[in-house]
Amino acid sequence: MANQEEITQYNILQSIENGEQISQRQLSSQMGINVASINFALKKLTKRGLVKMLGVNSRRMKYILTPKGIAEKTQLAYKFFDRNFHFYKAVRKDVENKINSISFNGGNGNRVALYGVTDLMELAYLVIQDKEELDLVAIVDDETKIRIFGYHVIGIEEINTHTPDFLLLTKELDAEKVKQIPDCTKVVDIRI
Repeated sequence: MANQEEITQYNILQSIENGEQISQRQLSSQMGINVASINFALKKLTKRGLVKMLGVNSRRMKYILTPKGIAEKTQLAYKFFDRNFHFYKAVRKDVENKINSISFNGGNGNRVALYGVTDLMELAYLVIQDKEELDLVAIVDDETKIRIFGYHVIGIEEINTHTPDFLLLTKELDAEKVKQIPDCTKVVDIRI
């Protein structure tokens, strides 16, 4: 994982690069870090030649990224992406393993619905799309009236109209809602 100092530096560099004239107090508020820490980080970035401070009044200081600062921000972004991509691949593999462990019924009985509009649901959707034998018939959640991946999200009370063989849970389903699921639909928790 990225250390907190790298994250703080990246966020400061990003805010400065956006071209806004931003104060230490605004950075502090935006990032949820005290002003003293922002001040320390900015001095460190300035000393390293990544940021240039313009102005004489500390209350009206303008910060700009140097070419070296732009390069450092890009390097930090690639570093974060690389770490997160490895994490993404590991989580996707876990989801894929959970879905692969389900006993689907050959060509019949492979109608699935996903419950929960979450990041995990998005990964499950991608895994299901790779499996020709599975037919995603619905995305179900309490947050209806939204559309995701071309599906209108339906409420649990509408699940009967789509008759899935399996309901894959990507978030917790309370006991009252479980009662609304038809007996012919198997509920499988694929949360990690």
